[in-house]
Amino acid sequence: MRRIVVIVAFAAVILWSHGMVAAAQTGDMLAAARSIKIYTEDFAPFNYMSDTGLTGAGTDVVREMAARLGHDGKFEVLPWKRALQIVDNEPGTAVFSMVRTSEREDEYKWVGPIIVTRGWLYKMTDSNLEIRDLSDARKVAAIGVQAGGAAERMLREQGFKNLAALYTPGNALQLLASDRIDLWEASDLVLEHQCRKFGIDRSEVEPVIGLGIYELYLAFSLQTPDFIVDQWQMVLNDLRSDGTFAEIGRKYGVSMLHEGAEVPSGEEFNLMTR
Repeated sequence: MRRIVVIVAFAAVILWSHGMVAAAQTGDMLAAARSIKIYTEDFAPFNYMSDTGLTGAGTDVVREMAARLGHDGKFEVLPWKRALQIVDNEPGTAVFSMVRTSEREDEYKWVGPIIVTRGWLYKMTDSNLEIRDLSDARKVAAIGVQAGGAAERMLREQGFKNLAALYTPGNALQLLASDRIDLWEASDLVLEHQCRKFGIDRSEVEPVIGLGIYELYLAFSLQTPDFIVDQWQMVLNDLRSDGTFAEIGRKYGVSMLHEGAEVPSGEEFNLMTR
């Protein structure tokens, strides 16, 4: 009988020891997840600087994820190309809000989507341009695209030579309205935001070619261990299940934090998923 008690006690000690080791390992994992350096850009409505600091739908989602992990929630705002350069080369870094594409798939580790929207080529409604397909788009003088963005990369890979890389994409609609660019690549959410910002009626801008679904993510450097990425994804899943994710969407009037929004008229060409 005594031998049985000793064996049971010994087993309990072993289980306790394994539990402590697991707890210590969990603590290390959390510490690693909290140490990630996170970058973003000033590009409304996803992430942008306001009078009260960095805000936007993407910012709020990632900030809530960070808070639940115990991360300090400090994100550095940089030009997009500079942010990508850091995450491409430095371990323990991440950037948002990045469009996930097949070309980028193996270049980062992904958590998301944090926003889902749809990309288009837009023109001013009163423009004399006849844009029926991408062959027509190739003939215009200038297509405004976000410098370093997914659309710039993919359109260049499609052989486009008429791209105007915009380093301050938050003013792109003004460039379109003043004929400084002929077409503008943007998501429907960005269009809506800039229409409000510059007092331009939505009817004055026309979608002509659909570029497909834009799924925006928090993208980690390839050197980041999977267990860190998994922790951030699990926290995002929690945000979805407890309603916080949808609440952030309502705050910004973002209806496409989930798929299923109505597609506007225009020629559809799924460049994002080619």
